[in-house]
This record gives sequence, C-alpha cells and structure tokens, in this order.
Amino acid sequence: MDIKLVHMSAEEAWNVILKNHYMYHDRLKHFKQYTYNFLIPDNEQMRKMSEQQNLTQEQAKYYHDIFVNEIYNIADLRAQDENIQKAVPHFQKAIEKHIKPLLSAWNAKLPNTLIILCCYGDGAGYYNEEDKAFISLRLTKYKGNDYGIYCYLVHEFVHILIEQQIIKKYNVPQDLKERIVDIICFELFKKTVQEQFINLFVDKYITPETITTDLPGAVQKMMTDYILLQQKQNSTVRK
Repeated sequence: MDIKLVHMSAEEAWNVILKNHYMYHDRLKHFKQYTYNFLIPDNEQMRKMSEQQNLTQEQAKYYHDIFVNEIYNIADLRAQDENIQKAVPHFQKAIEKHIKPLLSAWNAKLPNTLIILCCYGDGAGYYNEEDKAFISLRLTKYKGNDYGIYCYLVHEFVHILIEQQIIKKYNVPQDLKERIVDIICFELFKKTVQEQFINLFVDKYITPETITTDLPGAVQKMMTDYILLQQKQNSTVRK
C-alpha cells in the first residue's frame, strides 16, 4: 500500500470544510459527542458560519472568500509534518502485524493507495474513492505528538476497512460505529477508547474472538438485536 502526504490547497481545504459543515448539520449534531468547532479553523467568521444550517449560495461565497483570502496559509498545514513522518512507519508496522492477518475475518482488503490529507480543524476523518483511501488530518488546532497522530491513523484506517462491507451494509448508526472501531483499536493497538462512545450493548457483540474470526457476522447479529430492541422500546413508549 502506497502512502502519500498531501497538503490541501485553499480550494481543497474549503471544499472539505463545506462538506463537513453539511455533514455536521445533517448527521453529526444529533449526537451530543460532536461539536462543530473541531471541523473548522480557529476563526470567528467560521464559527458564525456554523450557525447557518442551510447556507445560501451568497453565504457560501462570502465565507469561501474569507477563508481563501484571509485564513488559509499552507504553513498551517505543514506544521505537523515532522510528527506525521514519525508516525507513519509505526502505522505501517501496525498494519503488517495486526491488520493484514485479519482481513479475511473482516471481508476486507487494503486499498492500493492511502492519502493523508492535511486540513484545518482538530481531529481526523476519512473517505474512500475506488482503490484509494483518504484520511484527512485536521491538525491546525492539534497540540499532541506523533503518537497521537499514529492513533488518529489507525482509528481512521479501521473505519476505512470496515465501512462499505460492514457498517453501510448493516446500517450501523454513528455512535455504534465509533464504539465498534474503538473496541477494535483497543484490542489490536491498546488505543485509549473514547469515553463518550462507551456502550455496553456493543461490547456484548464486538469481542476479541469476533474481531479475529467473524466481524461482519458479529455486527449483523448486533444490528438485528438492536433493531428488535428499538422496536420494543418504541412499542412501550406508544403504550
């Protein structure tokens, strides 16, 4: 797998910010664990943009021009290059040692190319495109070290590997998805879990055994039981 580090241009970075804006208002804000601020530069105008759920074309153009002309600076995106370069070899070793042996148990395959995209904000995200996978590292507010970036990479890479054939196939909601990935990363890499996503229901299904033998089957069973539980709860509320 080829790994490339890319610093986004002003337009590319803006497109990610705008995409995150709509994703947040459409999906993420329903979960209390997420805040808008981690998706954007540390800027008052960008925070004002967050208050507009449905941006008009004029509003989008207004905030686009502010970002491109007043905020964007490629030096911001290069500030963590040294830490990224330190993290990548450890990430590659983790893939070889812990991920590759489990690909058949996850019905997964490695992408031909992994592109690490440096963008504005605090945290990380991912998406796929044919035989390429993208991890966007939002590091302009990041105060950690190379180990923290390594943790971002392994977490998002697990997302990439299971998204299509497990998460989307069984329609796993965002909060349960995060818990699944957290359990996997703790078991394989001893990565600290996110306390806000701790869920004992998920823990019954995603175990060290199912991670190494049949992760799709475990998630399918979990979602079958989850739907039944939701139906039962809704029935009780209606009564």
